[in-house]
Amino acid sequence: MAVNNVKERLAELSKVLAGVKNIYLLSHDNPDPDSLASMIGLRFLLAKHFRIHSKLLYGGVIGRAENRAMVRLLKIPIIPLERVKLHKRGWFALVDTQPSSKNNSLPEWARVLMVFDHHPLKKPVRSAFSHVCEDLGATSTLIFNYLEEAGLEINWHLATALAYALITETQDLGRETHREDIQTYLKVIPKARLRVLSNIKYPPLARDYYRTLGQALKNAYNYKNIVVIRLGAVESTDMIHQMADLFLRFERRSWSLCIGWNADYIQLSLRSSIARAKCGSMTQKLVRGKGSAGGHDMVAGGQIVCKGKSEEEKIKIEELIINRFLRILNHPKGLELLSPMLGEEEQLGGKNQA
Repeated sequence: MAVNNVKERLAELSKVLAGVKNIYLLSHDNPDPDSLASMIGLRFLLAKHFRIHSKLLYGGVIGRAENRAMVRLLKIPIIPLERVKLHKRGWFALVDTQPSSKNNSLPEWARVLMVFDHHPLKKPVRSAFSHVCEDLGATSTLIFNYLEEAGLEINWHLATALAYALITETQDLGRETHREDIQTYLKVIPKARLRVLSNIKYPPLARDYYRTLGQALKNAYNYKNIVVIRLGAVESTDMIHQMADLFLRFERRSWSLCIGWNADYIQLSLRSSIARAKCGSMTQKLVRGKGSAGGHDMVAGGQIVCKGKSEEEKIKIEELIINRFLRILNHPKGLELLSPMLGEEEQLGGKNQA
């Protein structure tokens, strides 16, 4: 089983939490549904089983329309890290990330008490308690195992959050899914409110979504089974991941790389339909010497600090990433192989249409 010895681990956690009154819960930056659901699940466990108060924090932004709808409709009490006066003697719990990961806003001075994650270990976890299950499709599954072992009956808010986290993190239980993810989904979905779940999955989309989609269509390039999307400047970096997912669905394509940037970071999102694609290790090679990256076999992301760089400098870094990507896939000619995915007539809707 992917989650072993939960009874023993819960007892161990009880010892670690002895005397703790308050704790900060922090996910990776720009939290996704899995990190949001995992945090409110852990908050529920701490409150109901251990009588410990916790505060949910995040760095970055919650930009994707679905994620904003999730926070709003499920009334998730999450606060931007920058708005909170942190106590330097306070404890942190990391959820869906790790202390050595460079995708979170953990303060340098922070004391990490707990870590729950399903991403591959980068370095030994430095915390009093850690539970990392790399075989799981979602951290939410791990947290649910603790709730179940503690004998806690979850409410519809939490059930809906966990259900949505599982279907988004695993693409409806079809991507990098362990049987425990499926079992967890089958346990939580009867308690979820399906109308709320539907409203989270299909929220109203802002004008920026369609503007970015148009930008992506105009700047999507392909070669054989590869799609590369060069978004340039974006208002929400969540759109980078969203476009990577969308363009992977283009027929006869099995690789999708999307790159974009804001004032602070160049971000890339890599997707593959190949089960053992090793996207996580590949993205680390793509940003080697420039930034940080990580992920799973079929899903990964990375970022490079670009604050103060000109657009020309950002484009050069983007081209370096694309060249590295194509060479890893045994296409040494790199960028010159790419051609626009849609021809000019397709982009304009067809000049010869009546």
